Amino acid sequence: MRDPSGPHPARAIGFGAGDYAFNLFWQTITLYLLFFYTDALGLTPEAAGLVMMVGAIADGLTDLAIGITADRWRLRYRRIIAWWAAPLALSFALLFQRPAGGAEWLLATVMATHVAFRILYALVNLPYAAWSTRVSIHARDRTLMSGSRMTFGALGAVTIAWAMPAGGGDYAAVAMLLAGVAAMILWLVVWRIPETIPTASSLSAGHSLMRDLAAIAHNRAFLMLCAATFCATMAAAIIGHSVLYYFAHVLLDAVAGKRALAVMAVIGTLAVPLWTLIALRWSAQASWLAAACLALVALAALPLWPGAPDVPVSITVLALVQVALSGFHLAAWAMLPMAVDHGVAHTGVRVEATAFSLFMLVQKIGLGLAALLLGLAYAMGGYAGGVPDAAGRDVIAWVMIAGPAVMIAAGGAIMMLAPLRGPVDQASVNMSDTPSA
Repeated sequence: MRDPSGPHPARAIGFGAGDYAFNLFWQTITLYLLFFYTDALGLTPEAAGLVMMVGAIADGLTDLAIGITADRWRLRYRRIIAWWAAPLALSFALLFQRPAGGAEWLLATVMATHVAFRILYALVNLPYAAWSTRVSIHARDRTLMSGSRMTFGALGAVTIAWAMPAGGGDYAAVAMLLAGVAAMILWLVVWRIPETIPTASSLSAGHSLMRDLAAIAHNRAFLMLCAATFCATMAAAIIGHSVLYYFAHVLLDAVAGKRALAVMAVIGTLAVPLWTLIALRWSAQASWLAAACLALVALAALPLWPGAPDVPVSITVLALVQVALSGFHLAAWAMLPMAVDHGVAHTGVRVEATAFSLFMLVQKIGLGLAALLLGLAYAMGGYAGGVPDAAGRDVIAWVMIAGPAVMIAAGGAIMMLAPLRGPVDQASVNMSDTPSA
């Protein structure tokens, strides 16, 4: 009989299928929703950016509330996902419906729909993320799980890059189909993957919230990982939102923009095994630093290219940047369970869901802030939907290059100093293999 406390590579890899479902939601709103708001619904860039920012804050605060509740009551993550997968799918389908009210109600309706989706997304996604600490305590399993999640997530991006253009502009119909597929996958993961329950006395059940927050405040590895991830998240969001605008209004080839997203999704998927091997051979921290170097070199190629970059050059550069973004994502999720365990080793208190919720709050703030700043920059450049003038085109191009470069450099500097160079000693982390119902 297999040792229940031993490695579970198949379980760790299978768990990653849930990220395919979440990325059907997430990649759609990251790559297409802002463009849909401005160029299909007619919202101004600053209004669309505000909607994204408010939604991100609601998402992150919901993450935090769920994390605190889960740590207080020791909730079973699988149950939460099973209950709320269907409402999440329905709210996603509503995002791409044109509001029935007049123009005076457009912003309010879009805002309410978006915030509702983001709250439901957090309600399902945070338990899934925190569940990863209960799949296996072994560093190799966790790296495999991170690679699996990245692979499935990248396949979700490939699906979106193919499905949205294939829909011929019928965003609502495609969103309904994607929502149904995502809900079915989440229910399948809940059915097939058990949830091991921590039994160590270091669990935060019965602890005060202040004690948990104090433990997190003394977890230097966690704090630095959050800071570096904030930078990488902002960089990825700026690039993701910018692609359609850049190709449609700077290179004057809107179809090539959708093709670029497809290429980026495929290349990002193919890059995951490479980053997984690097993380397994050296460390997740080393893979982060390598990704930062690649991204900075690739971004520098656009302004330094002799003459104006054309469509093939731009797609190639963005594909290389996407390879780097895949490295950041894999490294962050591989290091997060290590950072949680680092806190146990240094404080004696295990803070699990609350730590994950704070980590995700940081990401959501980064995503929302990126959309807001992008919208404000476009508005300052005179873009209000349609065709921008020369100044507007310059803003679109330079924001896509300079903004991510600054954030990636800052994230790399933080990661160089982070104490996450290897797996944490697991001696104090005890788990039972009792599946939750």
